[in-house]
Amino acid sequence: MILDFNEIKPVAVVLGAGAMAMAIIRRVAAGAKVLLGDVSEQNLERAAEAMRFNGYDVETMVVNALNKNEVYAFAAKAAELGDVKWFVDPAGARPSQAKSQFIIDLDLIGTSYALDAFGPIMARGGAGLVVSSQAGWMGHFTEDEENTLATTPTDELRDLPMLQPDVVTGSGKAYIVAKRANHLRV
Repeated sequence: MILDFNEIKPVAVVLGAGAMAMAIIRRVAAGAKVLLGDVSEQNLERAAEAMRFNGYDVETMVVNALNKNEVYAFAAKAAELGDVKWFVDPAGARPSQAKSQFIIDLDLIGTSYALDAFGPIMARGGAGLVVSSQAGWMGHFTEDEENTLATTPTDELRDLPMLQPDVVTGSGKAYIVAKRANHLRV
């Protein structure tokens, strides 16, 4: 009997093909089918080529973490590949890289889309990793604010009064709010 190992490989997924993501996925994905997603086709091809050179079985998909439909399509592709055992989401922008609203959109809302899309398709015993930051512990949030950040449906987050540009002033504050929300939503 000939075994087709492609049929029994677990799937490891990473959303964002940056250096941190690639270091993580290389540690967990030995023997797995790897699905890389990133907004940049160039980043994807560079990361996939490096992983293939080191013996990984890799597929790629261009995906914009800000786009709900693309994130869900990415999750669907992952599920088609097999049992999703690992999901890594380092997608995000630091305060030095972006303005506050972009950080809220990517680090908080984009990450929430990914949690919504991948949570239901994770295999039994699987693990998800949202790379967050200790910055999430730097803010001062009331219990009501934390409950709101933790439980508001993703499509309603952008409308929260506490996330409006006149409230979240500055990229540092946006980063703290987004990372705290990630801690709570996971």
